Amino acid sequence: MLPVMIELQNVTKIYGHGDNRVVALDDVSLTVNKGEVFGIIGLSGAGKSTLVRCINKLEVPQSGAIHIANQDITKLKGKELRQARRKIGMIFQHFNLLSSRTVYGNIAFPLEIAGAKRTEIEKQVLALIDLVGLSDKITAYPAQLSGGQKQRVGIARALANNPEVLLCDEATSALDPETTKSILGLLQDVNRRFGLTIVLITHQMNVIKEICDTVAVIEDGRIVEKGPVVDVFAHPQTHTARRFMKSVLHTEVPAEIKERKVIVHKQGWIGKTVRISFIGNVAGEPVISSMIRKFDVDVNIIYANLDFIKNTPFGSLIVELMGHNNNVEQAMRFLVAQGLKMEVLNGVEPTV
Repeated sequence: MLPVMIELQNVTKIYGHGDNRVVALDDVSLTVNKGEVFGIIGLSGAGKSTLVRCINKLEVPQSGAIHIANQDITKLKGKELRQARRKIGMIFQHFNLLSSRTVYGNIAFPLEIAGAKRTEIEKQVLALIDLVGLSDKITAYPAQLSGGQKQRVGIARALANNPEVLLCDEATSALDPETTKSILGLLQDVNRRFGLTIVLITHQMNVIKEICDTVAVIEDGRIVEKGPVVDVFAHPQTHTARRFMKSVLHTEVPAEIKERKVIVHKQGWIGKTVRISFIGNVAGEPVISSMIRKFDVDVNIIYANLDFIKNTPFGSLIVELMGHNNNVEQAMRFLVAQGLKMEVLNGVEPTV
């Protein structure tokens, strides 16, 4: 079992007083393991940005404790807090670069603040510029960069002090889909290369699907669901989680399939249109061909959808399953026994 890097214990954060009182975080408890990419997803105003800003004490909770590498950051002040923050990098939605500094200068800035020697700064900055693929932009200013390039500078700056934790607050929300994919790929590379623990805040389920190991769903300041991304995708327990899953799983059955009638060509046969959903290793197994041979049924594939949660395949098939009544029922039970989810959409009775 991986050691815990971040632990939130009963964290509550409240803004305002009286009629203006807003509970941004309500008794939140979470653990993030060392080296994992942990996603926190929620709608606007759910409390996710407040949560991530509490982790590095940019926001101070009214109650609860936040431990990072077994150190309670909520109790730190002054020099101790500044030293602890050097091990916590952060990247932002709108980049927060210094417009008067070049790419080199922006990345060097946190090292200068930490009092590093000039030779150390140069070595680290040049290595990070190469890592994020901006060697040809070393003297460029933020105004001369694209959104994706600005975020690459932000990532390099966040890595300058060799942090143990990287906090990403809506880091791809201002980017187009292609650039988002490249930034997520860079974050995955950073995670693998340095064993960095990444906490990623987003309202985009595609981001969670692409990069995260674990996800927590936040709603009205409370964590309503948490688990490995594959498990939450396969078995969402809350309305909010199901809403997010629906945005990327494409579970709606096309109208033409709903209206399609199964036609059987043999007397005594039945026909059923079924949706077969799968996730994980079963996607690579020849279960359909095995079913056909084992139960003497005909299968007509009329719709298919395949995607990936990080490196785990998931998707669905809609097929027409035809054969003698008992054979069809046995074939369906066989598929369920292989770990597939089965849903009957329509069907016909046997011909006489």
